[in-house]
Amino acid sequence: MVPILLIGGLTLLTPMLTPRTVRFGVRVPAERLGEPALAEALRRYRAGVVAVTAVAVLIALFVATSTAAWLAGVAVEVAGTFAVYLVARAHVAAAKHEGRWFEGLKQVTVADTALRTSPEPFPWAWSLPAVLVVAATAVFGAVRYPDMPDRLVTHYDASGHPTSYADKSFGSAFALVAVQIAITALIVVLTRVTVRGKANLDVQDPHAAERQRRFVAIMSRCLLLFAAATALTLAVTALTTWDVIGSTGWTPVLLLAPVAIATVGLVVVVVRVGQGGSRLPVDAAAAAAAAGNEVAGAAAGNSAPGTVNRDDDRFWKAGVVYFNRDDPAVWVQKRFGVGWTVNFARPAALAFLVGIVVLAIVIPLLLR
Repeated sequence: MVPILLIGGLTLLTPMLTPRTVRFGVRVPAERLGEPALAEALRRYRAGVVAVTAVAVLIALFVATSTAAWLAGVAVEVAGTFAVYLVARAHVAAAKHEGRWFEGLKQVTVADTALRTSPEPFPWAWSLPAVLVVAATAVFGAVRYPDMPDRLVTHYDASGHPTSYADKSFGSAFALVAVQIAITALIVVLTRVTVRGKANLDVQDPHAAERQRRFVAIMSRCLLLFAAATALTLAVTALTTWDVIGSTGWTPVLLLAPVAIATVGLVVVVVRVGQGGSRLPVDAAAAAAAAGNEVAGAAAGNSAPGTVNRDDDRFWKAGVVYFNRDDPAVWVQKRFGVGWTVNFARPAALAFLVGIVVLAIVIPLLLR
């Protein structure tokens, strides 16, 4: 029930988090933000999400009699909300095409060279909590190993009761530590790479560069803290496996608490910040002083009448999949939602996706 309501709530909030000149994955001029078609698309979207979420809740309450059936309800909600999004996107795209919203306007892109020449320093210190949790787990496991039971629990059911065991060995005892290391390294590396990805600056927002800097600084810290929470959940899981923490009905709650708290905190921050920092207030004087002459010049260009963002919808399939062979960037910011996605036209992006699939297969095998 909670995941269904969480998905529904986040889906309702998502349109509020995107930059103002992007509506349901469709680029629109700022001068057209008052168009009735945009308000109608948002109204239909909200009504559709509420309806789909209600159906998923009814499935969870009255139809789902097993875990698989309950997961089917979640799948119905995800598919249904995506369909609702596509309908809203099609409505905006049709209004844009029929109204010729970009006709007679100068389409440009803007870049802040200072984001490359003097980027925000990566907050390596914020990765220390995750590293310390992993190190402490490994050291404690090494000390505990001689006194571990001969058979280690490898799986618990939803009520916290053990359902499968494995003979004690170095591999079975320290599998969770290996997973800790892999996931922590993955989150840290991805955070480092993505925050240096392509910045989609809004031509019609004179403070887009300053918002982007603050967005990168805030999100990188949040993601590194999320890595620490994930490592802590795995540490508690290891302590349970090593028979340091007894299994009770509260075991699932204890295991998931760190990640759950971190997820709620991340959602709160995301709602406050918005994609690319679009919801952050910016002091004009402070932004100009921090950005320098290059950004000040760009800001002046941004305010030129008749100048709008480039109409680049053709590179965004369904508004969520970016495919542009002419763009060397591997990581780009999402158009619908908060965070980053890959340029599927780049071989490096495909290699990354293959690596994630391999890791998703290897980790369960390692735990088993």
